Formats: sequence, C-alpha cells, structure tokens
Amino acid sequence: MKNESLSNPNVSLSNLIRQSLLHLPLLALLLTAALTISCKSAPKRTMLINVVYNSSYELISSANGCILTGDYEKAQNLLEEAYTKAMSIDNYELLVSACLSQITLNLSKNPRTQNDIEIAKQKLEIAKEFVPFSTITKRQEALIALNEVRINTSQSDEKTDFSSLIQKLQANRPGVKGDVYYEAQFTAAEADIYKAKKDYNKADELYVEAANLYTKNRYLSEIGITWYKAAQVRSLANKKEQALKALENAIYYDRASENSTALGTDYYAKGIILLKGNPTAKEKQDAKFAFNHSTEIFDSIKQHELAKISAQKAEEIQ
Repeated sequence: MKNESLSNPNVSLSNLIRQSLLHLPLLALLLTAALTISCKSAPKRTMLINVVYNSSYELISSANGCILTGDYEKAQNLLEEAYTKAMSIDNYELLVSACLSQITLNLSKNPRTQNDIEIAKQKLEIAKEFVPFSTITKRQEALIALNEVRINTSQSDEKTDFSSLIQKLQANRPGVKGDVYYEAQFTAAEADIYKAKKDYNKADELYVEAANLYTKNRYLSEIGITWYKAAQVRSLANKKEQALKALENAIYYDRASENSTALGTDYYAKGIILLKGNPTAKEKQDAKFAFNHSTEIFDSIKQHELAKISAQKAEEIQ
C-alpha cells in the first residue's frame, strides 16, 4: 500500500501545515528557553582591563629578583620598562613601586658611587609626588620613609643623627603592619643603622630578628642576604666563630634559592673571616678552599672579574 502523502500531494501539504501549527507553541517555548540560557551563561562584561598592569607588576617583581642575585643591568632594563608601562596606564601604585625598586637597585651596588646615591634621591622625590594620588597612601608613605632612611644610612658619617633615623623608622612602621615582608625590611633597615653607628651587637640582634621573619614566610634570597649581614657585624665585633655560623646559614639559604652571586660572595667572606686574627694552619687551608670555591662559582656565572679577586686572595695565603 502506498503512503498517502506520496500518492496525494494535497493531503501531504495539508498534514504538514497542520503539524507545523500544532508544534508552533512548543517551538516558541524552546527558542525562548535557548535565549534565556544563552543570556544567563554569558559572562558579565568586565569594568577593568589589567593586562598592562599585570605586565608592569611582573616586570618589577622580576627586577627585584635580579637585584637580589646581583644582575643589576637586567634589573635596570626591567625597571625602565615597568615604569613606562605604569605611566602609560596612569597607575600611581606601580609608579611608586618602580621608583622604590630603583632606589634598592642603586643602594645595592658595590662599589656604590655618589651618582648612584643621587639617582636614588631623585627617584625618592619622584615617588613622593605620586603618593598623594595613590589608593594605599598610608603604606606608601611608610615605604617612602623607609627608603629615605636607607639612603641616609648609606651615606652616614660621624655627624649623622642616628637617633632621628631610628625614630623615623619606628614612627612609620605601623604603616606596613600585617605585611611581614615589609616589617622585616624595617627591622633590617634598623639593623643597618646600628651597624653604621658601630653598635654591632644590636645590629646582630636585629638582623637575626629580620632573618627569622623572612624564614617564617620563606623569602629565601632575603634570608641568605640577612644572615650574610649578620656574619659581617659579628666579624666586626671580633666574634669569629659566630660569624662563621651566620655565614653557614647564608650559604644554606643562598644555595636553596640558587643565588649564585650570593654564594660566590659568601665563600669569599668565609675566607676573609677565617684569616682574621692569628689563623691556624687548618683555618688557612679552609680559607684557601673557600676562596678557590668562590672563584669557581663566579666563573660558572661568567662574573670573571669577581672570580679574579677571589683567586688572588687564595694565592696570597702562605
């Protein structure tokens, strides 16, 4: 038997029209549901684009890492790019951060020139101009004060009013309360002041306090550098054994953070400390090893000038 729709086209057309009309309400309902689902699943349009912000932030973070590892040229390039990006989006927090990182870079150089100090001062003044427009004014004012103290400490002499520098730190420390990283920086900066005024025991106490703060929050490079500073003041206080213990801590954490420049410097300092006073034959032997190992580390990262200095020290040991 033939299908009716095939044998009678008129019947087929009639049936199709009738079926379509019957399904129109259902079709409308399905279309409405589809549109509703589409509207609900579409993400809301954002009111903030932060591509350039994130790029500038990452550049500053990378620059800070380069400063800690002694790659100052790369840090300089990164900070210049970060500052340009921050300016392009008119972000005052990033502009201040870039300026303060530039200060850290200039103060970290060894040897440090007067020009480095002048650039640090210029960046501080620029940062001060941006702070009133920031959304985190209190914290940034505190960081401005911290860096002003660091600059003054770096060029201190017998006429420096160390008490006023300590008071400035203590007055501004509440501005970073709750941020352990910056609290540790305030503590380390105070230790630097006591080191400058030759109160080595107090400086040692504060460096250890700062190192503990960094350790609790796993800031590896900062831990190593702070223990290195503790070793310095212990050596200046003629506490040879304690200085060597502090250096072992520095080496441990600099190794953990793969900070090659710091490791080369640690072993160089170890050799210097071992030779202090009237070194024994064993201390001379250990010092020679430390200098030679420092040479090897510096050569491995192509810091050949520093390697030559360490090698020369090893050759001088009789």
